[in-house]
Amino acid sequence: MKTQITRNWWSFALNGLVAILYGILALTLPEGTLIVVARYTGIVILLTGIVFGLISYNRHKNGLKYGIMLLQTITLTLLGVLILIYTEETLNFFITLIGIWALITGIIQLIALVNISGSLGNKNFFLINAIISLIFGLLLIINPFAMAKTLIVISGLLALFFGFVMIWFAFSLRELQKTIPHEEV
Repeated sequence: MKTQITRNWWSFALNGLVAILYGILALTLPEGTLIVVARYTGIVILLTGIVFGLISYNRHKNGLKYGIMLLQTITLTLLGVLILIYTEETLNFFITLIGIWALITGIIQLIALVNISGSLGNKNFFLINAIISLIFGLLLIINPFAMAKTLIVISGLLALFFGFVMIWFAFSLRELQKTIPHEEV
């Protein structure tokens, strides 16, 4: 009996191809890819705000509570528009926030490391994690847009790897499908 997965081997190949295409774009045009991903995110957030607005209106029309939904509508719509109009600036802002978060995380990890009793077997792993968080946070804060481009390149490398793995997996499923007897209709 053929399984649903082996019958749809082509969808894994298609996902792999899309991942490879993204990987190539991310490696050859990291800044352009970053801007496109940010604008796409802005569009998705804007459309989500519009959908929330329609839901909010429908709830108001039906006499249901809609205040929180209306607040979400306004927030999402404004955020989506800001990302679309001021793409690079909003990227810098959000990446700087991530940098601040990473710094705070690293500091908290160091404080926890100092205050942990001897019961923790290997503190070195915790220390390395804290240092990496601090360095990552500083790099993001110092030059957010350049670090974002670096992260896009890293995501491109990962996408290439996983794209090839997905295509290999798809053709493995295709070969497996050939060995499974056909179902009787």
